[in-house]
Amino acid sequence: MAQIAFHSLAESAYLWTAMMVADEKGVSHDLSLIEVGSPEHLRLHPFGKMPVMQHGELFLYETAAIAHYVDRAFDGPPLQPADAAGQAQVIRWISIVNAYVFPVMNRFMKERLVRPAWGAEPDQAFIASAREPLALQMRLIGEAAGALGYLVGDRLTLADCFLFPHLLFFGRTPEGAAMLERSPQAAAWLARMTARPSYVGGAMSRMYEAFGSLPRPKGLAWAAD
Repeated sequence: MAQIAFHSLAESAYLWTAMMVADEKGVSHDLSLIEVGSPEHLRLHPFGKMPVMQHGELFLYETAAIAHYVDRAFDGPPLQPADAAGQAQVIRWISIVNAYVFPVMNRFMKERLVRPAWGAEPDQAFIASAREPLALQMRLIGEAAGALGYLVGDRLTLADCFLFPHLLFFGRTPEGAAMLERSPQAAAWLARMTARPSYVGGAMSRMYEAFGSLPRPKGLAWAAD
């Protein structure tokens, strides 16, 4: 029997973060699929988001809280530094991902890959507006990862688990691939993450491979700049 269960859709990027945290800790987990917006879903998460973690009688929502709980409640390698400054850096990066990276990279991927797969045109105004924030985000990622190999220090932390799904799928777009080519530090970090056992053969890697069959996007005005 698995130690914890996640309630979510299988394609949720934040589910993948939570699963990666559990896998890095060596915590077994099951996935219980939800019907989005159903009474059961809203009972588990009043804001209608995902995932929700279940550990015995405890139900916990918000991925930052879930990740912190799994790291503290179970044995396994610690995913947060012991010192206050290191912990603050991890929290800062989680906040950066949630507030800035996710709204831009996740939507960019959907505009470039998901909407065309459904026969819809991407929002070119959004794509153009994303250029500057994406450049800033990639610069900060490269600077952090280029220092000691991970976002905070020389080993994986919760911060890396939060960023990973977003940069992985953004890199599937032509613009993302071009930006990674121009940022060897960020590209090396991404390669390091995709080589980890918590990714290889997991749900995120299977979903990533499925994106290879999506139509190639058009109108790449700044992909190769």
